[in-house]
Amino acid sequence: MTTLVEQGHRFGGAWTELKLDAVHYYLGFFTTVLRTMPFELWYIDAFAGSGSRIEMRETGGLLDGTPIETSSEQMAGSVMRALSVDPPFGRHVFIEGNASRFRELETLRSEYPAKRIECRHGDANTELRSILSSPPWSGPVRERSKLRAVVFLDPYGMNVAWDTLRMLAATRAIDVWYLFPLQAVTRQLSVDLNRVDAYKQDRLDDIFGTSDWRDELYDTRVVTDLFAETISTATRNVTQAQIEEYSRTRLRTLFRYVSEPLPLIADGRGRLFSLFCLSNSSSDRAIDLIEKGVRATLKKFGPASRHRSGR
Repeated sequence: MTTLVEQGHRFGGAWTELKLDAVHYYLGFFTTVLRTMPFELWYIDAFAGSGSRIEMRETGGLLDGTPIETSSEQMAGSVMRALSVDPPFGRHVFIEGNASRFRELETLRSEYPAKRIECRHGDANTELRSILSSPPWSGPVRERSKLRAVVFLDPYGMNVAWDTLRMLAATRAIDVWYLFPLQAVTRQLSVDLNRVDAYKQDRLDDIFGTSDWRDELYDTRVVTDLFAETISTATRNVTQAQIEEYSRTRLRTLFRYVSEPLPLIADGRGRLFSLFCLSNSSSDRAIDLIEKGVRATLKKFGPASRHRSGR
């Protein structure tokens, strides 16, 4: 007999729920604001998973006077939450690279026959580029002007390419919620630049969209050793908070609007991610509305995040 844990997608914790709550809240704002306007509304989840997730919960113990037991609970992931948004989106596109999770994801089309659902199996960056370079997104201006979307970028690591962000920004019709992998990036940025191998440097070039981070985030010093040989050393000169601000500065080179981040913290593991909302809309009114929605989202969920971080 297959257990719930075997069927589901296990990941995250309280910080995951906070992230999903925040994005879901904004999705409701987005569809409510645009419900009377002549737009076709899309939701695109680039790292969709299986649609739901499994969380392990521990109950009992000495204080309860009962044996400690671990149980599993199936919870709605970003996909299930997006499908529950009211007013609804007109189209849903779910992208997943893992074969087993994709098979689970595909079952949603029969479970929600009234919804327009497209499931795509493949790399998130590749599939997003395919969507945006195909009709209706690549159609005539008149056709594209009727489209608006929210794209959720919730990568498992440093998996979002800068060119993908550039393409999303170029549409001027997509709000992007981007879970920036702050802890992973900080970990790759070793204190000594010489310890950042070529592969890691290439990954950092791609996530920042530039090679200038070497000069921005490191102090270079040239010294002469005992044998009169010149040695160049580069030492990281920034904190995690400054790395986050640098990433925000880089995102501003693509998007007119880059929100304050919602910090996501895990007990015992520190600050894992920074959740940004991005928009490159050419409309000042649209930017004002987006900012209003994000401000309400951060006001509602920011205190829970600050409480977890001890601030």
